[in-house]
Amino acid sequence: LKEYNISIISDGDWKETWREYFVPLKIGSLTVVPPWKKDEGDIIINPARGFGTGHHETTRLALGFVEKVLQKDNTINTIFDAGTGSGILAIAAVRLKNTIRATAVDNDADAIENAAENLILNNVQDSITLSSEPIFKFEGKYDLVIANIISSVLYFLSDDLKRLTSKWLVLSGVLESESPVFMKRMGLDEGFELIEKTDENEWSGYLLKRRDK
Repeated sequence: LKEYNISIISDGDWKETWREYFVPLKIGSLTVVPPWKKDEGDIIINPARGFGTGHHETTRLALGFVEKVLQKDNTINTIFDAGTGSGILAIAAVRLKNTIRATAVDNDADAIENAAENLILNNVQDSITLSSEPIFKFEGKYDLVIANIISSVLYFLSDDLKRLTSKWLVLSGVLESESPVFMKRMGLDEGFELIEKTDENEWSGYLLKRRDK
């Protein structure tokens, strides 16, 4: 190159401007906010490395079903949140019913760290137990089991998710194109009744209830 010019191009302070994308988000009766807008909402989620700020369709579908279950059934006391990510679904459940005790599990260390921070931000650390243990190690039954995970992982965990569920099962993270085969591949046709399926854009969420034996 015979000649060149050097100049500084600035788009402003990116450390601050990226925050403009995280505005309060209304989901059902709850409003999810980032920490810098904590006075404007019900659930505070720091948008870090744990999946689930409420901006993705699968999270909104799952959270909507959680609220519906708690409105339908006042006997819900225990929740298992598989693949908790940011912890948003477990936190929402406790916000909606403060007597709930939740177990929130994720195998990603960054997600567990983010979820732990969010539990403290929402002052629900006494109501939610975080764990990185694999799901197959958990015993007992939970009134509501939630799994917002991609379908390939849902298929892998299907036996354990069904085993842990005593009443209600919320599944999200499924592409709508998979709907014709999803229930069968999960093995849900016999033991569970499909109460509702909801689609948002290309994603589907499922609300199921264990059949009475």
